[in-house]
Amino acid sequence: MSNFLKNFKQFFSTPASPSTGNFLKLKIKCKRCSEEINLNIRKTSDFSRVYEEDNPPSGAVFFLRKEILGNKCNNMIYVTAYFDESFNLISKEIEGGQFL
Repeated sequence: MSNFLKNFKQFFSTPASPSTGNFLKLKIKCKRCSEEINLNIRKTSDFSRVYEEDNPPSGAVFFLRKEILGNKCNNMIYVTAYFDESFNLISKEIEGGQFL
């Protein structure tokens, strides 16, 4: 495999043990099949900026919207979470699953 392809693959893949500086970890459980799913969320690309017209919670600077599909069933899990400037969690909602 060429160096370009190795670098390209590495850029889009999640490391096996992400450093806490660049990632946030969430653990969720599917309501249908009880599968536990670990999410590694990149601070550099998975978050969006909050704008006033989004009607965010007080102090929210970033938000995350994720659609998660586990390996055991076809139940979609929807996560919405708001974070402050330091990526501290302000509020979270989940549909189709639960936070662990």
